[in-house]
Parts: sequence; C-alpha cells; structure tokens
Amino acid sequence: MSTINVEVIAPLISGAKHCQHCHLFLEDAEISRRVQEEELNSYPEEMWRDYTRLSQMVRDRSARYGDQLRITLIDPHSPMGLWKSLRHWVRAYPTFIVNGQVKYAGWDLGALDALLRAGGAAVPATS
Repeated sequence: MSTINVEVIAPLISGAKHCQHCHLFLEDAEISRRVQEEELNSYPEEMWRDYTRLSQMVRDRSARYGDQLRITLIDPHSPMGLWKSLRHWVRAYPTFIVNGQVKYAGWDLGALDALLRAGGAAVPATS
C-alpha cells in the first residue's frame, strides 16, 4: 500500500520565533515568555476556532487512516504556501491537496474522506 500525500493549506497559528541571539537576550531579560504570550493572544477568536477545528480534523483523519497518510500543514502566508496557493488556485481555507493533484476546500468530512479514498486510502476494518 502506497502512502497518500495530503497537503493542507490553511492559516496556522504560531508563536513569536526569535533568532538565536535575540532569544538569548529575551531570555536573559526574562521577557521571552511574555512576548510569546502576547503574540499568541493577538490572534482573533475566529482564527483560534478554525485552527482548533482543523487540528481536530487532521488528528481524526490521521487516527482513521494511520500510516496511509502523510499530512503536511502549510501556512498560505509562507513562501511555500503562496506558491501552492497560486499553483493550485486555492481560494478558500482549509484546502486539502491529495497526491499533488486533486483538491478539496472546506470542512465537510464526508467529502474529504471520499477524496482520500479516491486517492487510495482504505479505512481499516475494526476488530
């Protein structure tokens, strides 16, 4: 059985990351944690809801299909995300791209599962 590559393009939440030198300075000044908390708290509630929902979708698909899937999360604001969004004409989030070709944008688990099965995923039999 081959591995199905699933690229998920959606806005991701990330904390403030500092260069190695800045990180040491902020740690010494004991403000690194506060800066990271302020950064995380700056995201709107709607984005947190979508992020939580997407995280659960990805975890559920991973648990359901196991090693059959290789899931890659891509932020559309990153260089890779911009390239993928342009290449695949992504207009809505989340967008799931299966094996670099077929895509689905939306939150419908049934549609996503159908796309994964069409890409070769099989739901393991429950014992």
